Amino acid sequence: MVDYKRILQLKAAGVTQRGITETLGCSRNTVQLVLERAKEKAVEFEQVANLDAAEVRRLLLLEPSTKDSEYTAPDFDWVHKELATPNVSLRLLWNEYASSVRARDGVPVAYSTFTEQYRSWVAVTGATMRIERKPGELIEVDWAGDTMTFLDVHTGRARKAYLFVAALPYSAFFYVEAFADMKLPAWLDGHLNAFESFGGAARLLVPDNLKTGVTKSDRYEPALNPAYAQMAEHYDTAIMPARVRKPRDKAMAENAVRFGANAIGAKLRHRTFIGLGQLNEAIWEEAARINARPFQKREGSRLDVFKREEQALLLPLPQTRFEMATLKKAKVGPNYHVQVEGNFYSVPAALIGKQLDIRVTSRLVEVFHDGQRVATHTKAVGKGRYQTNTEHMPLTHKAQLQDWTPARFTNWAADIGPATTEVTEAILKSKKVVEQSYKSLLGLLSLAKKPGGSTRLEQSCAMALSISPAPSYTMVKNIWAEWKPAPAANTSIGDAGFVRGASYYGGEQND
Repeated sequence: MVDYKRILQLKAAGVTQRGITETLGCSRNTVQLVLERAKEKAVEFEQVANLDAAEVRRLLLLEPSTKDSEYTAPDFDWVHKELATPNVSLRLLWNEYASSVRARDGVPVAYSTFTEQYRSWVAVTGATMRIERKPGELIEVDWAGDTMTFLDVHTGRARKAYLFVAALPYSAFFYVEAFADMKLPAWLDGHLNAFESFGGAARLLVPDNLKTGVTKSDRYEPALNPAYAQMAEHYDTAIMPARVRKPRDKAMAENAVRFGANAIGAKLRHRTFIGLGQLNEAIWEEAARINARPFQKREGSRLDVFKREEQALLLPLPQTRFEMATLKKAKVGPNYHVQVEGNFYSVPAALIGKQLDIRVTSRLVEVFHDGQRVATHTKAVGKGRYQTNTEHMPLTHKAQLQDWTPARFTNWAADIGPATTEVTEAILKSKKVVEQSYKSLLGLLSLAKKPGGSTRLEQSCAMALSISPAPSYTMVKNIWAEWKPAPAANTSIGDAGFVRGASYYGGEQND
């Protein structure tokens, strides 16, 4: 318990608030609160020097201030004990206190004053705050301390499984899932799977201060992992990390950890699981039993309270599931494309030369300028591929496109040969937006104008088709580069033939 008499003594001796905090090992807020209450009541250390600590506490905290002397002071010892009872809130206790005071013709303090004085009482006495939990307000998340075991499906070797736990404090309903490691992808997947199991997200997330989600622990402004922060933003929830070495900040998750690691782990300890999938099926089956088990000191079960009072108050899930993204920067080239992981994606031509922000997921490449999304493309497979949106083209390019059609390219290819036509049709079909194939076709058909002409291109296309039914321009170009003319046909008939003399070609004869 904080010695607030000692606080007044140190203040009288000229010690700063910081110095008092370090000397007594209490929070700066507590020191400030005691000094403010002493100032409000005009109490100096000399006046209380001969009083014991309990008397000074009553003088500073429990007695109403002079300006509130007409009000009846609440009994915060009683309030604190009652708040430990499930479903009891400060609002309920204020109603009971106010009714009791009015029955004695007294004047109760307002609800706002009641809650403020209770928090002050907690701060000065050093008691543990009885935090009111509202349905659907927050989800507490953590990794369980104990591990389980499964057999690797490829090697047959035993591997550790780490349990991710998400708990709703109001109903005590929880979700558990085993992962092969505790890295960021597993941490995020655990959240997403828990949200989907609950059927919604909460307004607040309270994780432990582990490095996976919190890159820098700080009491007031912890630094969050960027991907974790993006995930929270996607689900419209806010992350409020628990303080370091303060398990009371996430007491329900600690309980869920105990249930997940002890009850489930103990129940399944003699079973062998091949792969994480089989292990998780068993874990979810046991977790469902625990959630449906009746409370010992409370009516119903976790599942009952969750379904009846909490699930409908959760935040609705977004239409699309969150995907972990990599953030990059790229400069727009003269061809109005940005290069991302070896492939090229178009942006509006007006942004040529600009430095843009890129968000890359397993499926999409999103491009942003000054916080506004300016382009979205399906992520290309391979290297050197172009994804071009015709709306991004300069006006001159768009004018050229009006003269280009699939029929024009196939007619052009037909003049060269059937193999070239087949390759042209394959390239036209290879793009979701047909205009994206035009640049490749221009490159393909331009080969007919180079040494070797149409014959060289047709033979190169035929060779490409023998390798793949849908060859790309790059494949044909590589084959074209290695092309050699077929050797001239041998028309000699050997010994059975004859050799014409020089006179046959108009040469001179020797007599």
